[in-house]
Amino acid sequence: MSDKIVSEDLLSHKWDRVISNFVVKTGLGLSVGIVASALLFKKRTWPIAISTGWGFGVAYADAQRIFHPYHVPGVEFKKEKPTV
Repeated sequence: MSDKIVSEDLLSHKWDRVISNFVVKTGLGLSVGIVASALLFKKRTWPIAISTGWGFGVAYADAQRIFHPYHVPGVEFKKEKPTV
C-alpha cells in the first residue's frame, strides 16, 4: 500500500484551510472594527468596513499563496529528475 495523497484529498485540505482562514481573519477584522468603532470613532461605520475588508484581503492573499505557491516572491522550486 502506498502512502501517496490523492489529488482530491490534497485539494480538499487546501479548500478547508482557505475557508477557515477566511472565516477567522474576516471575523477578527470585523470584531476589531466593532471595538474600534465603539471606543475610538464615536460609533461610525467606516472602521468596521475597513477592518473587515482588511481581514478579507489578508485571507485572499493567503489563499493565493496556498493555491499558487510558485507566485510568492523569493520562492524558487527546482525540478529534480525522477528516480525509479
